Amino acid sequence: MKTFSSFRALGSLLISLAGAHLGASTFFWVAPSGHDDAAGTQERPFATLARATTAVREKLHKGATEDVVVRIRGGVYSLDQTLEITGDNPGDGHAEVTFMAQPGERVVLSGARELTGTWQRVNGNLWMLPVAEARNGQWVFRSLFRDDETLQRAREPNEGFFTVAAVEEDRRRVKLQQKLPAAWRDLTGVEINTTAYWHFNRQPVAEIAEDSVLARRSVGSDVSSARITAQSHSRVWLENALAFADEPGEWFLDTAKGELYYVAAAGEDPNRSRFRAPRLRELVVVRGTAEKLARRIHFRGLEFAGTDWEMPADGRLGVQAGAWAFDRGRTYSPDAALRFIYAYDTSVEDCRFRNLGDGAIAFEIGTRDGLVSRCNFEKVGSDAIQVGRMPEYTGDGHPLHRDFATAQSLVAASQTLPGAGEIWAARSRIVPEAPAQITVADNTFLNCGNLDYGSVAICITYAHHIVVEHNLISGLPYTAINVGWRWAPGFTNCHSNIIRRNRIEHIMRIAGDGGGVYLMGEQPGTRVLENYVSDSGRNYWSHGIYTDECADDMEIAGNYVTGVMDHSIFMNKNGPDQQLHDNNGEAGITAITGANAAGGQWVDFRPAHAPRDLSLYGPRVSHP
Repeated sequence: MKTFSSFRALGSLLISLAGAHLGASTFFWVAPSGHDDAAGTQERPFATLARATTAVREKLHKGATEDVVVRIRGGVYSLDQTLEITGDNPGDGHAEVTFMAQPGERVVLSGARELTGTWQRVNGNLWMLPVAEARNGQWVFRSLFRDDETLQRAREPNEGFFTVAAVEEDRRRVKLQQKLPAAWRDLTGVEINTTAYWHFNRQPVAEIAEDSVLARRSVGSDVSSARITAQSHSRVWLENALAFADEPGEWFLDTAKGELYYVAAAGEDPNRSRFRAPRLRELVVVRGTAEKLARRIHFRGLEFAGTDWEMPADGRLGVQAGAWAFDRGRTYSPDAALRFIYAYDTSVEDCRFRNLGDGAIAFEIGTRDGLVSRCNFEKVGSDAIQVGRMPEYTGDGHPLHRDFATAQSLVAASQTLPGAGEIWAARSRIVPEAPAQITVADNTFLNCGNLDYGSVAICITYAHHIVVEHNLISGLPYTAINVGWRWAPGFTNCHSNIIRRNRIEHIMRIAGDGGGVYLMGEQPGTRVLENYVSDSGRNYWSHGIYTDECADDMEIAGNYVTGVMDHSIFMNKNGPDQQLHDNNGEAGITAITGANAAGGQWVDFRPAHAPRDLSLYGPRVSHP
């Protein structure tokens, strides 16, 4: 695996040379006390990142070849619109452009704005704040932050879930085993949230009856098997009504009157806290094109926070790993606070992502040579990192899919390329749009997927030569790492990925049918090595490592799995060329202990073992 060794060396080189680049650089300064008509110097800084980005572009257009650094002084920068960094720079792209926090200072890029005015006590611990901008639906926000804490939208039940008795009327009516209060019959704007197996669905409610809820569309989507039934291990709850606001920390926005309601704790005065509501779903987009790439853009020491989550009029009907759809025609992916499109040689280091409505980082079409290192992800609503994000649709028609029906067709295509050599080089030339050579290392993911219970910490779809190593992933409703996006025979652009020495724990808390590392489809060169997975499962069908339909041509070796609800390694309808060996501290080929009627195989370790030295798993270095 010469390619991976070389890329790891490249990642280490980027880290070690990070400070060296700053020595011969042009500096622009940004500070909360600055002015955009200033010179952008340390003494006379700009006030906004948008102005600094313009200054960088102007500098490079003048033919400057030295690196450019935007130093940002401590403070909260509330963005009015998404910051666009484009590939519209002249020259050969040799100049590095770095956006970084001043060392020792906390810099927050926020998509939220502070709410002003005076909270008024309505009744007991219920308070109300007039928000004129939200009147008549002008500003509908779905998240609320008190200081640095994400608050819960008013929901019922407050703890746990309703249970399903039956599903009727073309899957629109969910009959519950609990009786619902008569006062709820006339509520409007309520949303029903459901999980079934591995799916999460959120959609508007059309009607609430004594013992049932009628959804606007079918509960589940035709593009998947997300059908709520009494036997599907479903969880059901309702959100978004003032009548549900009865626990401290819950809130409700009346979008007609522009009034925000909040339930305070005993003795709490909300006027003594700062409340923020999001205006944006995305903070920064690095956007190049196939003709003009965005190159050498870096982010260091920044905090990305305060974004909202998307809720279309018909809701979000989960498909897999945070993706959602309405029918078989189109599938969507979550937004992300920081997106890369047609971008080469980028890095995100020592950054923090928190209180985000959807995702944190997305590498999309045409991205390559990326690094995410020593970052902290906490309370990210959906997929924290997407490699191969598909903004609009998936499937055979997607430009990143490019199936090869057989191994022979892949080889034949490779042979038409002079000097292609290894498989990765051939595929890179065949499909240059597919994300490749991206490393996600030494990061911490805590309590992510807290708004979309079908999402994951790291989602790799159509991408190759992705290295995910030495990360700590803890506290997820569903799977930790998803690799692949095809449940049928045939090669795609997902291959040659390495998942290594990650520490994964406390996962599969709400959804089912997943595991610590979940893979599917034929993936030549993909390797799952020396990961530690513990405590997987609180609902249904929860495994340590899960290779699903048509998974083949992978190596799974040296992994430890303990404390899982179901199987340590589960193999469902796998191909004949899977290699399993030396797992759970046992040398040699991993024993297959059973087979199901569908042809799948699973491996269960009894007794389960933990590695002797846990310090070998998870981040190797400290992070913010």
